[in-house]
Amino acid sequence: METKEGCKNCGFSLSASFAFCPNCGQETKDRSQSIGEFFNHFLRDYFTFDSKIFKSVSPLLFRPGFLTKEYFIGHRVRYIPPLRLYIFISILFFLLLNLFSGTSNEVLLTEDQDWNQLFETYLPKLFFALLPLFALILLPLYLRSKASFIKHFVFSLHFHSFLFLAGSAYLLLSEIFDQLNLLWVNSILAAGFALLYVLYLFLALKRVYNQGKGKTFLKLVLLVAIYGGVLFSSILVVYLLLLKQG
Repeated sequence: METKEGCKNCGFSLSASFAFCPNCGQETKDRSQSIGEFFNHFLRDYFTFDSKIFKSVSPLLFRPGFLTKEYFIGHRVRYIPPLRLYIFISILFFLLLNLFSGTSNEVLLTEDQDWNQLFETYLPKLFFALLPLFALILLPLYLRSKASFIKHFVFSLHFHSFLFLAGSAYLLLSEIFDQLNLLWVNSILAAGFALLYVLYLFLALKRVYNQGKGKTFLKLVLLVAIYGGVLFSSILVVYLLLLKQG
């Protein structure tokens, strides 16, 4: 049988057809010869940056609640896991936020150092901490459905993933209009994205929890009021603490 050289990790004798070493599991192809291969390998290992990203992002954007339903049906291998998807998209969003922090975006950014520090340093941690709170708010709202906390948590991960992905699109568009001195367009854009978030959340709740429009709308109002209030209060407290420290 035709063989390759031994595995570079453990020395095991390999067949030419082996993509991975059957002894230790290391990939047999050497991906350390170019910078492109190096970063491709990094992205695939840590963010599953392959066809799964496209299979996950498309329904995340255009089919509210679909990924959550697929997860609990058991269709999981074809999509990026919820937590990994959230981490990947939130990193993208806050990288863009940092990138545009020197602009005059009138909605999200300002020249105030404490305000920038809040958005760039503390907001990512704050949102991550509030993910389970979002799920906890859903728990009593859907008590009769007997849905588990983990179902609400996965829903929370997918909704916040959409929030940050759409937010990334907003930042890019906002920067373009800012460079063109079309600040009035940014105001309209911000209002449009706010409405988009509410509509998306409504459709996602309706699909995942399978209740009528009236009940879903009522629970949407309660969820937005409670979570929005907690989020606003948390941001305000952190900002006041930063002012006190400064």
